[in-house]
Amino acid sequence: MYEHPFLQLRLAVCDDEPAFSEQVVAWTREILRQEGIDADIERFDSARTLLETIEAGADFSILLLDVMMEGMDGMELAAALRTQGRNTPIIFISSNREMALRGYEVAAVRYLAKPLDREKLREALLHCCGMLSTGGELLLPDIDGHRRIQSSSLMFAETYGRGIRIVLQDGQFESRMKISELAAMLPSAQYVFCHRTILVNLDFVISIRYCELELKNGVHLPISKYRLNELRTQLLRYLER
Repeated sequence: MYEHPFLQLRLAVCDDEPAFSEQVVAWTREILRQEGIDADIERFDSARTLLETIEAGADFSILLLDVMMEGMDGMELAAALRTQGRNTPIIFISSNREMALRGYEVAAVRYLAKPLDREKLREALLHCCGMLSTGGELLLPDIDGHRRIQSSSLMFAETYGRGIRIVLQDGQFESRMKISELAAMLPSAQYVFCHRTILVNLDFVISIRYCELELKNGVHLPISKYRLNELRTQLLRYLER
């Protein structure tokens, strides 16, 4: 089974042939389920509609795009997204093999030919998941849906209400997940518990005192007396890596 750090992915399949796009959605859902990856998959029959959905705030983990479509085609959609600075992994699917080379112009991850081969689709999907994983990105549930963050920007998280509050370098948000679930998604050598309800990124710790630690932004967090010695050891080990 594929090792992944996600609670859930959100994918978009865009093709103006309904029967084919439904097959892609079905195969994608089955492949990810077999790999233990939970995913929401949305189907679009228009590149323009998908672009407008993304520009309105939708955040997709992976895009599967047909190249040849009426109106805006998949290549034009990809170019528009790249111009906007969006680096979402893209898998092109098309019967036009001559378009494959153009996929490199918009940094496509894979170019799959029609008729679609299920095993090649599987390889492409898992490759994209691996890109997201090694890129240090996390897809986390928030109160409105899901939010993608860079794990390196996560300063600390704490139990808050029925979920957790996640504090980043440039803001914060609330999530419905448990703090233990977040901890399981992160490297244990870098993200440690200073208290049973607080997970901290050692990259941001500048000092440890008897009952508290200080972060680079001046925030002070409490330290459980039962975790003090272990926390000091973990910080020294992390700094000496």
